[in-house]
This record gives sequence, structure tokens and C-alpha cells, in this order.
Amino acid sequence: MKKILVTGCGSLLGQGIIKTILSSNQSYEIFGTEYIKDSVGLYWVKKAYILPDILKKKVKLNNWYLKILKIIKRHKINYLIPGLDFELPILNKIKLKLEKNTKCKIIISEKKIIDICSDKWSTSEFLRKNNFAYPNSCLPNNLKYFLRNNKFPLIVKPRMSSTSRNIFLVRNKKELKLALEKCPKPVIQEYLFKKNNEYTCGVIFNPKKNICLSSVVLNRNLKNGNTIKATLEKNKNNKIISNFIVEVTKRLKPFGPLNFQLCLTKKGPVIFEINPRFSGTTPLRNIFGINEIQILLNSLENKKLKKLQLKQGTIYRYFSDYFIKKGFY
Repeated sequence: MKKILVTGCGSLLGQGIIKTILSSNQSYEIFGTEYIKDSVGLYWVKKAYILPDILKKKVKLNNWYLKILKIIKRHKINYLIPGLDFELPILNKIKLKLEKNTKCKIIISEKKIIDICSDKWSTSEFLRKNNFAYPNSCLPNNLKYFLRNNKFPLIVKPRMSSTSRNIFLVRNKKELKLALEKCPKPVIQEYLFKKNNEYTCGVIFNPKKNICLSSVVLNRNLKNGNTIKATLEKNKNNKIISNFIVEVTKRLKPFGPLNFQLCLTKKGPVIFEINPRFSGTTPLRNIFGINEIQILLNSLENKKLKKLQLKQGTIYRYFSDYFIKKGFY
């Protein structure tokens, strides 16, 4: 039985990864790591570990690496899947060392891909330089020229961020000035959003075989930065977006998953965010008929891939409760 280590197993992303693995028609043993003891994901795995907080200055990368190495060796882990954004560049630094000293495969893309995707300015520049539609964007030092060609409203957001924190919709120069003062390392972008034109999309790519294994396009509604409603329909827009994200993926050549956030506009699909990891909507995609984790692992193990049978419809997300018996952990 293959063994998978999910880091950040208590995060929303980590929980989604675990749910997706558990719903696979293949059996896996799941292990987890976290930084917070009060995380429900700790109770969903066979064995969980609390890691030293790598974001604290006193915690050295080598100590963190040795802890991960010990877990992988002890349980003979076959795959490590990250569930936290801040771990991506850290894991990338130790990927080769970990894989050399174990039989574990780290599901993470190359540094250059993570760098492009983690910086929203770099993302828009990548799209522009590769002749893909991109959101008109600027940094504060070019704001005067940008305002000549772009009308309000505008979006101000941190270049390095994967949540909805410190994102400002500004309607005039006064609001723009205040947003720039509050937003750390900001990028300014055109406002792309209209009613029902936002999509969350995923592609799974095997760079060794140079093929896209799956793609899925979901029309979505958000609340506090998270998808609360997702709809899959087989229509013209879906096909246009799917072809577009596949072309972008082929240009980037990630290892495994890419998650796109985009709007469908008059100039076609416009990507405003790319995440080089599995998505918080990965378990939703599984409900629609695409288990992205199983698809990737089967491809890496040279197993025959089944034809995907997508289900059209809508998923509503809701909170749930989980009881833990006293003394369980």
C-alpha cells in the first residue's frame, strides 16, 4: 500500500487533499504534519506530527528538514503533498536532498515556476511575455502612466499572497492612495469582475510525459476568499477556458497541479492568479468526477488512466462538525 504524507493537514487545503485521497478507489495510508495542535486534520490521518515552526527565526531549515526526513524514513513515505503555501519554497530548497536520501517523491514544481506563480506581478508578466491575455497591471512606481490608460475601479493587492487579506477595490484616487498605504508590496490591476464571470480551474500535468492529464473549469462564487458555490457545465465557455489553461500549463510545465483563478472577459479568459499546488476546490472537482491526486499518482506509476466521466451540476459548500472522543489523541 502506498503511503502519502500531507503537510499542513489541518488547513483547508490539507483537509481537501485528505478527503480526495480517502475518496479514491485505491487504498493509501495517509500521514500528516501540522504546526497547530488544534487542527481537525490531525485526527483524519494514521499518524500526525507537529513540526517546528519554520517561520520563526530561531528554527533552522536543517532542523526542519531532519524532522521531515525522520518521518519519511520511519513510515517509508512514497509521496509528500504540501498543504500550505508558505512551505512551497521551503520544500523546493530541500526537494533534491529529500528525494536523494529517501524513496519519497515530493509533489512540487521547480523553483522558477513557484516564483512566477507566487508573485502576482510576475504572473501577469509571464502571461504578457508569452502572448496570453493578462490583467493590465503596474507597480506603484509606474502608477501615473497606468492611470492614463486604465479607469477606476481598480484592484490593489499584495504581490505575494494566497488569501483575500489586504485586497482593496478602489473607485477613485483617494481610495487608491489609502489602499497603497495599507497594502504590503502592492500590485495594481484592472478590475475584471462582472456577474458570474469568475472561474476556478485546475490542470494536472506530467512533465516527464509532457502531457496534461486532466483539466476542469468551475464557475464559482466566493465568500471571504473561499469558494462557496461551484458549477460545472459543458458549454462553449467551458471549452474555451479549458483549451486556454491547457496552453498556459504546457508553457509553464509544472510537476503535477496548477490551479487557476480567472475571469471570462471580452478579450477571453484572463488569469489573475496561478497556484502551483492542489486547490481548496480539489475535493469539489473529485465530486464532479476528477480525482486529481489519483490521476497524478497513477500517471507517475505508469498505470492506465481511465476515461474521465464528468458530472454536470452545482456544489454548495457548508461547515461541518467533527467529534473527537476524550483521550483519542
